[in-house]
This record gives sequence, structure tokens and C-alpha cells, in this order.
Amino acid sequence: MKPEKLSFKRLYHNLDKILVLFFMVFMMMEYAWIPFNSYAAEYLLKQTGYLFLSYNNVWAVLSSNWLVGLAFLVLVVVNLFVAYFQSGMIFMGIRNLLDQENRPVFAFLGKTFKDSFALVKKAGPGKMLFIVLYMGFLFPFLRQILKIYYLNKILIPDFIITYLVNNILFAILMGALVIGMLLIAVRLMFALPQLFFEHATVPQAIRFSLAKTKNRLFFYTRHLLWIIIKSFLIYTFLLVPAILGQQYAHTRPNEIALLGGIAAFVLIKLAYYIMLSYFLLKFVSFLTDQTLTDYPTKRGLSPMRWFVLTIAILSFALEGFVYLSLPLKNVPITISHRGVSRENGIQNTVEALEKTALLKPDLVEMDVQETKDGQFVMMHDANLKQLAGIDAQPQDLTLAELTSLEISENGYRAKISSFDDYFTRANQLGQRLLIEIKTSKKDSKDMMERFLSKYGAKIKVYQHQIQSLDYQVIDQVVKYDSSIPSFFILPYNTIFPRTKASGYTMEYSTLDDNFVNKLWESDKRLYDWTINDEDSIIKSFRLGVDGMITDDLELVQTSIKELKDDPDYTTLLLNKFLDLLNFS
Repeated sequence: MKPEKLSFKRLYHNLDKILVLFFMVFMMMEYAWIPFNSYAAEYLLKQTGYLFLSYNNVWAVLSSNWLVGLAFLVLVVVNLFVAYFQSGMIFMGIRNLLDQENRPVFAFLGKTFKDSFALVKKAGPGKMLFIVLYMGFLFPFLRQILKIYYLNKILIPDFIITYLVNNILFAILMGALVIGMLLIAVRLMFALPQLFFEHATVPQAIRFSLAKTKNRLFFYTRHLLWIIIKSFLIYTFLLVPAILGQQYAHTRPNEIALLGGIAAFVLIKLAYYIMLSYFLLKFVSFLTDQTLTDYPTKRGLSPMRWFVLTIAILSFALEGFVYLSLPLKNVPITISHRGVSRENGIQNTVEALEKTALLKPDLVEMDVQETKDGQFVMMHDANLKQLAGIDAQPQDLTLAELTSLEISENGYRAKISSFDDYFTRANQLGQRLLIEIKTSKKDSKDMMERFLSKYGAKIKVYQHQIQSLDYQVIDQVVKYDSSIPSFFILPYNTIFPRTKASGYTMEYSTLDDNFVNKLWESDKRLYDWTINDEDSIIKSFRLGVDGMITDDLELVQTSIKELKDDPDYTTLLLNKFLDLLNFS
């Protein structure tokens, strides 16, 4: 029998075992470990007296209490162990599908658990560190498709990637780095079965892999890439009928479109597990030089296989109903990023505000900094060089000096705006603001007290909101008047914060369901940034955010209107297709 046909036949006859294995692993993570890990991290954070963990207070948190700092370190090590165990259990399960024994489901699970616990006994810091580095950095495709939660937290936020890619030199360096990491991953990939199956030490496994790939690097690279490409092709091929069927259902009444969407969602989930299973079977077979064997099987599906598939389909259908219905129940507000849309002016200027207000955003997000003479100016950057061509900070100049400077962006030229002028004009236009207070070490000690004393009453009257990366700003706003909405900006999703803020402003690519679920439980609101394309818009809908900060108001407004008036389940399903691969 041809290898490909044998692969699909073996996959088909073991689909019940594969689904049960993945369900058990993923559900243990989703409903047991992740909640416990989150609770433990929040408990430890509470012992330090800090309300949140961010880039600017990590050392303070860890050094506040050496016992708690040690406990955090232990929690990190335990998470690495869990990631090692999770990946090892899946690899053990796949290996047990490759041998010649035709085990029933429970016998298969029993042997997989037994082998996995034997793997635990052989675990050590070196092995765990190698697996984390390999799956987390060298070959992240593995931790993405295996849904290894802790390793999937290792990512670069999209706003940083966008900045780097827009710089040609950095883009070239990033491309070279990705290629280099792939080649290193190929050189070391044969260490995986040595560590998981042969219980070799890390040095032994590395030496084995280096020897096996010596002088054959490009052969093995082509082979690995071909396995990945074939897996994607299978996934895409199985996806096509689901999407085509949904496009037809979209022409029918909404009830039929929703039912069609749920059916398509089920097919997408099954396609994903088939793709994942195919990849792992071929990958482990390739790494172990173990040829797939055929064994006699009865025609049709066994009762157990029918039962597993039925439960899987019902679970996917329920998940699909929630996924497709939720965006319609929580329509987010639109927020213009830095007061512009589609480069219609210079950020944070009155001229751009007047144009953007015509588009009727719910809020205009803008940036305020203190000047040398204790006044307030509209400026995002910590340095004036990019906009004004002057190597100085806003805090180095007086308000008069700053507002006399001419700045240029997007083909426009204008003078720097004072906050007084911007604030007054927004009030005249009836345009609500999301005022971001940017702080620096040069700020006066009573900056926020003076700001709130001067503007606080009107901020409340005109229903403006405040946000900041500096929690001290949020704390002072709450003390001044807790009815003024205040949002704490968190660039990265770590331990869930327990602050007095009304909500949080998050970089969208780091958001996940666990964070959002806790947000709902704590009755906080969520804005995400920067939402500039269909994928980020759909992810925002799926997560149920309360507001989207965007550079393209028209795109977000159109998407919201279409979803509300004529829900396009096809787009949601395509986004799920990418989301399953952690590509959105």
C-alpha cells in the first residue's frame, strides 16, 4: 500500500484515540492547569502588595519578598515542567499509534499515561530547558499547533513586529534570523525522540542529532518543510467545502446561515485535528525511521469510535454556536488612535481632530505630556526628533516654545497643539476623548494634582476618559473622582491585574480567552490596540472587547456595521481557521 494512503488509513482507524488523547490533554490544560496557575500567580502577586505586574515593576515585585520571589521562580519551573509533560504525552501517544499493536481506546490511553509518567521520572532541568528552547524559539510551529499554553506566551507583540518590519534593515535581519533558527531546529530535531523515547541525556541527544544531520541538512530541511506544507494542504483542502457551503448559506435567512456556520465550524475543528494528527504521525515517523504498518480492521466504525466522534461533534457544535453568536451581543465602540484615521492629518493636532470628528468615532485617543513650565502639550513621542526634527524631550521646553514648533507627518504641516486648545475644540465639537497621560522622570511631583484640578470637572461633564501606562496616574484619577473612567495600559498579558482602574487597554495580539474571562468576572472593561486589519478586528469581536483603538476608523466602523446588520459568518470562520494555528 502506498505510504500516503496508509497514513490516511491509519489516521482514520485511530481517529477516536487521537481525539480522546487531544481532548484529555487540552482539557486538562484549559480547565485544570491554566486556572490553577493563574490563581497561584495572582495569589503570589497579592502577597507582594502590588496590584499588577508590568515591564516597569517586575524587579520591584520579585525583590519585595524573597520568599515570594522564590515561589514565582518555582512556579515558572513548574510551568516549564508542565510544558515538557504536555508535549511528551502527545509524542508518546503518537508513537503508540505507530507500533503494530491495535489497542482499544482505553488500552491506548493507559499505555500513553504509563509511558508519560516514565518520561516524568527521567525529567531533569536540562531536558525541560532544551524542550522549551526548541519548541519556544527554534521551532515554534510545534508549540503553536500543540497549544502549549505557557510556551505560547512567548511572543513579540504585533506593534513591535510592525515597527521592525517597516525598517528595512531590521526586516532583513529578522528574515535571516528566522532562516537561521529553522536550520538549527533541523540540526537538532532528531534529539526529540532521543529525549522522549530513549531517555537519553541532552548532550547524548544533541550529539546523535548533529551526527545524523551532518552533510544532510538541506535534505532534512526539505523533507520537514514538505511535511508541514502537506499538512497545511490537507487542512485547507478539508476547509474548502465548509467555506463554500457557508457562502451559500450566507444567501439564506440568518437562522439558516447560523446553522450552516455551526456545521462549517465543526468541519473546521475536525479538519484541524486531522491535520494535526497527520503532521504528528508523519513527523514522529520521520524522526524515528519507523514505517507505518497496516493491521487488519473491521469494516465501519466501532461503537466506541461512533461515541467519541458524536461527543466531539456535539462539543464542536456548542463551541461554534457560542463563537458565532457572541460577537453580535457585544458591539465594541470605535476609538481613533492619536486622533487620526487613514493618515488624514498629523497626530495629536487640532487640525486632525476636526477632520476625524467628522467620522464620528465614539472616542478620540490622544496623548498629553507636561512641559518645562508645568503646562500640558499634545505629544506622543518621548522625543521631538521624529515630528519636529529637534533632539529634545517635551519636558525640556516651555509650552510657548513647543507650540511655536512646526511638525510634519503624512504630507501635512502644522504647529504643535497645546492640550488647552485641543481640549477646548473637542468640547466644542462634542467629541469625547480618551486622554492618555504620558509621564516621565522630569515631570513635576504634583503634575496630576494640577492636571485634575484644572481639567477634572470638565472631563467629567463632557464624559471624557483617561488612560495611562503609569498606574500612579490611574490611582490619582480614582482618588479624585472614581466616576471618571480610567484605563490602565498593559502592553503585555501576564498576571491578571487587580487594580482600581475601570478597565484595561491591551495590545491585541497578547490577549487570550483566559484574560478576558477574568475581566468579565471582575466587571472591568477592555480596549485593545492597534486594530488596523480584518484579522485583528475579528479577533476583537471574538474576545468581546469593549472598544477598538484604530488608525483606520472607516474600516472598523464598516466591519462593525456589517457584523451587526448582516453577520458574515464566513469571515469569522476564516479567522477561526487562522486562530487554530495561532496565526491571528
